[in-house]
Amino acid sequence: MKDILLVFIGGGLGSALRLFLNKIIPSEGFPYSTMTVNLIGSFLIGFIISYLIHHNMLKSDYYYFLVVGICGGLTTFSAFSLENLNLLKSNDIVQSILYVIISVSFCILLAYIGFILMNKILNY
Repeated sequence: MKDILLVFIGGGLGSALRLFLNKIIPSEGFPYSTMTVNLIGSFLIGFIISYLIHHNMLKSDYYYFLVVGICGGLTTFSAFSLENLNLLKSNDIVQSILYVIISVSFCILLAYIGFILMNKILNY
């Protein structure tokens, strides 16, 4: 039950942060705000997971609050999917392909960079 509460609180905070970022990042013609929150969340998840693994805290309260809750609430695959659908419906094929390539490749890259960066910090 404690895990559910941690995910609930973290998810609310992550979602509120996503809403804040969506309001300050313009997204006219291209879904920059969703891409930005997904890139930030991907970096954070790699960074946090590296820390948790290093300290043998994977599946701890921190995992549920930070990774599942905050990062899960911050990032949004459903908005990514809807925005791609809207780009395709508007015949913006190039924009849609660009959005998919940038989002997927850079999110994975940033998760990796976050993971490696935390490993370097912890082993410094």
